[in-house]
Amino acid sequence: MSPLLRWSRSGRWALLAAALALGILGRSLPAWAAGEAAPAAHPREKTLMKRMWGIEVLFVRLAANGYMTELRYKVVDAARAKPLFDRSLQPVLIHERSQAAFAVPAPGKVGALRNSDPPVNGRTYWMFFANPAQYVKKGDTVTIQIGAFRAEGLTVQ
Repeated sequence: MSPLLRWSRSGRWALLAAALALGILGRSLPAWAAGEAAPAAHPREKTLMKRMWGIEVLFVRLAANGYMTELRYKVVDAARAKPLFDRSLQPVLIHERSQAAFAVPAPGKVGALRNSDPPVNGRTYWMFFANPAQYVKKGDTVTIQIGAFRAEGLTVQ
């Protein structure tokens, strides 16, 4: 029998003790580490985003066969949404479970994959983030950050 398959009695007890300790300590871990669903966003969060930033996030979904993540949002107050259209700010998508950050790609011929027009009330805008190796999956929660703007707990469709 292989030494890897041969467990001593003390080794089995150590493994059992470690499993029990992780099970007991798992309650103090964040929800995503304990295998639980992330808490739902507060119902007024969308209203707060409209009042503070003048936008309504419509969805975050996978695009380009999973190699890009698309953000769609609607401008409801162009004056308040203006800071989000500042080209000097680099938008970042943060995968909440791993804290991995993804940027908006800027191919040479096309430029940054985000809208460059000034905001207009009632118009829907888009932004694409790189998703190399299809790291972000459907159902994951992400955070979008553009300068001081931060939209947390968005679920990828």
